[in-house]
Amino acid sequence: MKKSIAVIGLSRFGLNLVQDFSKLNVDIIAIDHNKDNVMKASQYVQNVVVADSTNIEALKEAGISNVDHAIVAIGQNEQANLATSIITIIKLKHLGIKEITARADDSDSAEALKLVGANNIVLPLNIASERIAYKISSLDIVDYFNIKGDFSVAEIKVKDDFPPTLITDLNIRNRYNLNILLIEKDGIASVPNKDTIINPGDEVFIFGKRNDLPKITNFFI
Repeated sequence: MKKSIAVIGLSRFGLNLVQDFSKLNVDIIAIDHNKDNVMKASQYVQNVVVADSTNIEALKEAGISNVDHAIVAIGQNEQANLATSIITIIKLKHLGIKEITARADDSDSAEALKLVGANNIVLPLNIASERIAYKISSLDIVDYFNIKGDFSVAEIKVKDDFPPTLITDLNIRNRYNLNILLIEKDGIASVPNKDTIINPGDEVFIFGKRNDLPKITNFFI
């Protein structure tokens, strides 16, 4: 089942998120009070809405009540924008949204957004929007790093019912055009060799092209 995500605030950061999410297997609702921003987002996704995110009825009409994860991507370059982010988070909590990620532009804003209910805080200057999109779009991606161009590394936690398997039996390189760089077991990371066995609960660092990485997530998780 696809994960559903709302991106609220479609300035440059929010628009970049929408663009990155559009490349992944998720359902997206993009919202902004500015019609021009919504028009830009419509180039990447179909479900775009002009709405006031501080109005709970407007959020309901946009379908926000049904999303798995809401991202408040409103910048705090003005004091009024921070207030908008705070009120938006409060309304999302009232709608029962359990996972809320909020953009913060400084540590003071981050603290305020956490206090009103944001589960995760993102400072755009410190983390790329693509990394956020990839992590949120999959329940079991531990982390995601873009290396260069289309090449990235995904950190994946192996599902609990995965049968212990010799790494050579997986034939990852030939089947998926991917490579396992590291395996972390009980907090200790090591470079795998032909005798390495992958066990449930291991964290596996997989390298390859961005479009190939989703192929392996269905295998391990």
